[in-house]
Amino acid sequence: MPTLSITTNIPKYKIPSTFLADASKLVSQVLQTPELYIAVRIKAGQQMHWYNNESPCALGNITGTGNFGIDENKHYASIIYDFVEKQLGIPQDKFYLSFVEQKPSNIGVRGTTLEEIIQ
Repeated sequence: MPTLSITTNIPKYKIPSTFLADASKLVSQVLQTPELYIAVRIKAGQQMHWYNNESPCALGNITGTGNFGIDENKHYASIIYDFVEKQLGIPQDKFYLSFVEQKPSNIGVRGTTLEEIIQ
């Protein structure tokens, strides 16, 4: 149940109309998980400050189960950073991405937990 969340100070009207669908496909490919299980969110127009100015910037996190590790995260970061820079115009030095590994028992799905579903 991977999720990608991005918070940015870019106004909503500057977010490409295909951003969410494109990001969903990208996460599906990168994590090798069916797109059916991917959720993507962008919070645009947020008040943000990055080292003495309010130029375009973003904070993000990608959450999943069993997908992350030192080498994997480097690979994921490379692809996601390129995507965010291309799609949103946010320089790579103005974007932080956190990798969040979740236990299946800590993810709620369909009224139960992911652990219960995958057993």
